[in-house]
Amino acid sequence: MWSPCSTPSKPMRPRGLVAALVAGLVATGAPAGAQVVVFDPRNHLENALQAARQLESLANEARALAASPYSHLADSSQSLRDMAELARSVRGLSSSLSDMERQLQTLYPEEVDGSNALELLERSQARTANARRTAEDLARTAAELERLGGGREGRLAGALGASEAAQGQTAAVQSTNQMLAVLAEDLAALRAIMLAQSRLMAEAAARDAADQVSGEAARRARWGRTAAPPAAPAFDPFSRARD
Repeated sequence: MWSPCSTPSKPMRPRGLVAALVAGLVATGAPAGAQVVVFDPRNHLENALQAARQLESLANEARALAASPYSHLADSSQSLRDMAELARSVRGLSSSLSDMERQLQTLYPEEVDGSNALELLERSQARTANARRTAEDLARTAAELERLGGGREGRLAGALGASEAAQGQTAAVQSTNQMLAVLAEDLAALRAIMLAQSRLMAEAAARDAADQVSGEAARRARWGRTAAPPAAPAFDPFSRARD
C-alpha cells in the first residue's frame, strides 16, 4: 500500500527534466529515428538578454541624437554670406579677373604713346579716384568684419558651453562641429581682409607704374620735339637805337 512521504521532493532541474522526457519517449517505444525538439532555457534566456541589450543601445543612441544642446548654424551661415557680399560689392579695383584686366588696360596702360596731355591728365585723375575707392573698400571690409567678430565670440562661447554640457557621444561631436564652424568663420574673415589688402597694394603698385609711364610720355612730348628757331618779332626793336 502506498503511503505519502513526509519529505518533500526536490524540484527537478531543466536538464533533468529534458533527460526524463527523452527517457520516457524511448520507453514508450518511440521510433529510433524520430526527431525530438529539445528546449534549452539557458540559450533562450541568453538570446532574450542580448535582444534587451541591443534595445538599450538603440535607446541610448536615440537619446544622444536628441541631446544636441546648441546650434548656431543659421548665424554662421549668415555671417559667411555677409563676408562673401563684401567681396562682391567692391567699388575700387575689381575683384573679378575680367573686370580687373579691363581696368588695368584702361587706367594703368603700359604704353601711352600718342596720348595728348588732356588724356594723360584724365587717366591720372581716374586712377586717383580708383585708389580712393579701393582704400574705402579695405576700410569698409575691416569695419564689417569687426562687427561680425562680436557675433563669432558669442557663438564660440556657446559652443564651448555646449561641449561641456554635452550628453552622449553624438552631442559631443555636434558641439565640436559648432566650434569648427566658428573657426571656419575666422578663416573666411582672414581671407576677406587679406584679399582687400592685396587689392589695395596691387592698385598702388599699378598706379605708381602708370604715373611713371605718363610722366615720361609727357616729358617726351614736351622736350622731345625738334627745336625751331624763334620767329622774328613784328616790330623793329632797334628803331630808336640811333638816339
